[in-house]
Amino acid sequence: MKLPLFIYPIVIAALLSGCQSTAPVMLFPPEQLLVAPQLKGEVTEPETAEQIFALPQQTRFELSRLINSTQSMEERTTSVLKLILSYAHDGLLYDNAATKTASETIAAGRANCLSLSILTYSMAKELGMTAVFQDVQIPEYWTSELSQTWLNGHVNLRLHHGRALRGAPGFVLLAKDIVVDFDPYSLKQQFPEHAISVNRIVAMFYNNKAAVAYAEGNDAQAYRYYQAAIEADAYFAPSWSNLGVLYRTNDMHDLAERSYQQSLMLDPGSTNTLANLAYLYRQRGEIAKAEPLEKRVLLKRRTNPYYHLMLGNEAYKNHNYDTAITHYEKAVALDSKNHEAYFGLARSYYAIQNNQQAASYMLKATRNAPSGYDQQRYRHKLEVLNQLTSAY
Repeated sequence: MKLPLFIYPIVIAALLSGCQSTAPVMLFPPEQLLVAPQLKGEVTEPETAEQIFALPQQTRFELSRLINSTQSMEERTTSVLKLILSYAHDGLLYDNAATKTASETIAAGRANCLSLSILTYSMAKELGMTAVFQDVQIPEYWTSELSQTWLNGHVNLRLHHGRALRGAPGFVLLAKDIVVDFDPYSLKQQFPEHAISVNRIVAMFYNNKAAVAYAEGNDAQAYRYYQAAIEADAYFAPSWSNLGVLYRTNDMHDLAERSYQQSLMLDPGSTNTLANLAYLYRQRGEIAKAEPLEKRVLLKRRTNPYYHLMLGNEAYKNHNYDTAITHYEKAVALDSKNHEAYFGLARSYYAIQNNQQAASYMLKATRNAPSGYDQQRYRHKLEVLNQLTSAY
């Protein structure tokens, strides 16, 4: 996206990020909701936590050589930071659907932001630095991947200052904390951040893998990953909400309802889970239960430009271009710098053969794009549109 992080499907497949500063009380013992149902698909065992964070031997050797160099402390610190921060810029390619272990990320050269943060954490720990994952409280934000609509969350990594390297002939001393973030937009907006545990990151990793398995139709594998996520961190509310979606789409409605209730007990403010529970009630014909929840969700979402962006994207996918334009216009009315909504307007107007309007909005998308990659992508499309417009 731009360069964000870990993914979660919504209503049709539902996930989201979140953390609690203290462990809330669960409504049901986990074993009551983890019933090992017979679902379609083949199952392989999830990666272990050790496998998720393990670095290749070659990478460990390169890091060791770096910190054992004869450079001064200042030069060594600078070299270490340049190496780590290079991954946050153009060292690796972003791929929203690619949730990988640290070793897989290095081998593939591409991953999503959760995976990139995991790699950075592993490198920092190898260097003896103190690193802490942070959950970034971004607004509800959706993208489309693998024929699904995904609700996105975001994490970054904070490197703490003044830490000595273990077993190294010198130190890496940071003058201040440094936040390594693979989405510069989130830093620019200064969204609230909360420290989260490594177990929470492992649960997020498994949720992402489950989401992809679900999108590919392998429900059995998705369930195994949700089970692993809950084993890693039973208090991560999205795992229960996502498990509820899996149960609902397999007609296990009672289990789905209890899973949503479990998620809401852990995170009562989750709009996504409220929407999923309302959807379940409406599907079962329990309109009196669905309507109050739907009103709560609508009140929370109607001022969120990304909600209208998501609706616009859904309308565009269904070739309802006038409806898409209406939603994209609402998005830019709420956020005049929303480059994705301008891009949505551009491609919608192009779809109805209004190339002049399309070029105008593509220019706005280019001007508001937060990254060089997006600017280049929009600029190329703008050049094509300008050529088409001048041809008439």
